[in-house]
Amino acid sequence: MKCPKCGEELRRSKKDPNYGLCDNCRKKFKWVDDYDEDEYEEDDEYIEDKPAKRKADGTSNVRLHSSHMKKSGILKWILLIVFILIIVAGICFWYFKIKKPHDEAVLQFNAAADQVNSINAGLDNAISSAQSVLDANEPAYDQAAINNLTVAISEAKQEKRIVPEIPDKTTDITTSTEKMLKPLDYSSFITNINEKKAALEYSIKQMKQITNPSEDFVVLRLQGIEGISACQTVTEEHDPNGMLNKQGGYTAVVYFSSPWINQDEVYGNDVVEKGTECGGGIEVYASVDDAENRNTYLASFDGAGMLNPGSHTVLGTIVIRTSSLLTATQQNELTQVISGKLLEIQE
Repeated sequence: MKCPKCGEELRRSKKDPNYGLCDNCRKKFKWVDDYDEDEYEEDDEYIEDKPAKRKADGTSNVRLHSSHMKKSGILKWILLIVFILIIVAGICFWYFKIKKPHDEAVLQFNAAADQVNSINAGLDNAISSAQSVLDANEPAYDQAAINNLTVAISEAKQEKRIVPEIPDKTTDITTSTEKMLKPLDYSSFITNINEKKAALEYSIKQMKQITNPSEDFVVLRLQGIEGISACQTVTEEHDPNGMLNKQGGYTAVVYFSSPWINQDEVYGNDVVEKGTECGGGIEVYASVDDAENRNTYLASFDGAGMLNPGSHTVLGTIVIRTSSLLTATQQNELTQVISGKLLEIQE
């Protein structure tokens, strides 16, 4: 049976089966099995409140469910925001407490390394320049000069501050930077190297000067020496020993006379003919070995009376000889002065 007003199905009242209830209109109508709409009797009373109450309960449940859903959504948003804040806080902590200090430490390390490398460059230049002189392997008059420069270079290298590989940890980087920033001064080492280098270069020049020099060089260096009055060079045509320019022989000889000797007592018409006896002689050889061999030969006649060769000393490839007629003191003094003149570097 349908409601004559709204057309909704009526439900039969449990309290009074003679009536049908319309939940939509909240009216009750006389229940008629075979009904005519015109014959419907409408009861003015409201139908029982249970359906309304049930509807109200349903609405309340919907509202509660909606409220629960809203609260659940808000909680999710809160959790999401908290999660994002934690991530942002973690990133900030990582950046300001880890990355930024590390990057700053790296920058400071690199700046300190550049500073050390710049100072090291001055020392490296001094070492490189000195090492090139050693590497040339040129003979030096004073062998100690080679050793002195070698030691000076080694000492400088030992004191050189090495820039380390940059560590991984920030604290280690800071520690390395502090070590590199300690006062650094190589001036004393550079000065020492330069001094030793200059001494070696001077010694090398000296050796070149006394290595197979020309007779003209010898003659000029003998001028003005006290104890020498005159000098004369040998030629192939005027060579008492006949050894000029021969294998193992001398390449030049300059004999000199001395006022400390009575020249009238020495046989010969000129200084060359009188030879070493009138004062001394400078014999020049092509190599140190030839000069040493000559010196060894002369030594075999030392103290041999009339064959006594006088004093003889090797200087480079030169054999400096002085007359046996001179006293030992005169021989030594004259030899020293002649050596000094031959070694003197005149710019």
